[in-house]
Amino acid sequence: MQTQPPIPKPAVGKTFIAAISLLGIIATAELIGVGWAFFTHPRSAPLQQAAVAERNLDLGDTFAPSSGQLSAANAQAAPPSVVLPGPTPISQTPPLPVSPEKPQSPSEVQLASLVAQARVLRERGDTSTALTRLREALTISPNEPQVISELAIIYEKMGLSDKALDQWKRILEMGEDAGIYYAAAEAKIKNSEAPPKPEVSATPAPDASVQPDSVLGLLDIVAKEEVDSNGTNVVSLKIPVKAKPGTKVEVSEVGIRVFFYDMIDDRSIVQTNANVSYHWTKLPADWVESDIEILAVDYSQPIRDPKEKQSENRKYYGYEVRIYYKNTLQDIRAEPVKLLKQFPPPVTLTDEAK
Repeated sequence: MQTQPPIPKPAVGKTFIAAISLLGIIATAELIGVGWAFFTHPRSAPLQQAAVAERNLDLGDTFAPSSGQLSAANAQAAPPSVVLPGPTPISQTPPLPVSPEKPQSPSEVQLASLVAQARVLRERGDTSTALTRLREALTISPNEPQVISELAIIYEKMGLSDKALDQWKRILEMGEDAGIYYAAAEAKIKNSEAPPKPEVSATPAPDASVQPDSVLGLLDIVAKEEVDSNGTNVVSLKIPVKAKPGTKVEVSEVGIRVFFYDMIDDRSIVQTNANVSYHWTKLPADWVESDIEILAVDYSQPIRDPKEKQSENRKYYGYEVRIYYKNTLQDIRAEPVKLLKQFPPPVTLTDEAK
């Protein structure tokens, strides 16, 4: 019987052993890397945000946020190159509403445009077309005092005094609701009803003193004189000051001088010693919304007691109004007119006269 040779054992090659060893080294290195990242990197987004907040605040000492957040010592352990700030949150608070100025309606814009066109046409002498524009404006607002006053002014320029007076009466019937145009209408109507004064026609205001390129002028002044319940003689003036259309008035350059005069026992005329007060009927007086501003001036002089023999017997005599712009005389009015001869106004104002 023949003996079988022994079965040889499979040989383990050197290449297989080297591959197994290399895999074991790689697996060990990965485990070490995972463990290192676990202990060195932040564990959650809230912890990361707490660390960023502490670093940005730069408090120095331990920052104590709400539970679940890091202290400053833990936050410093995270590398700055790893911890990145989150996006800045957008505020959900709505902005405060801005109250814009009330816009003009289309009809108001059209009305203002028609009045402006009429004024330009009137200045050019084209009164016919100016009237057409104002009639168009009246179809938009039949009772607008500004339009009616412009209509009256054009009729006056055309020499149609009766038609002009009818328009002023319409404004007067509106009362104080007509604003500054009420005072102008009152002055026009009173002037038309007053009897002619010879001295006015004999001594007209010296137009030579008024510059041809005047920026401001005076309309008819309304004066009321009465004695109040305290026995005081009171005189009230309403002085309409009109600006040249299309001119921007520098308010600081406007100078208005109002002088009252009394007659004393010896029949001489002297400047008053009465109490005088001034105020604009509408503020601000800047000739922006309208080309007419009205200055109200009040004079009050107690009537002399006959028992006081030593006091002067003064009686109100009249007034003089001068208006200057940039120290140059623009216009003058006086009542009675002869005051202009007795007290002539300077054509320019010096620094001492201001």
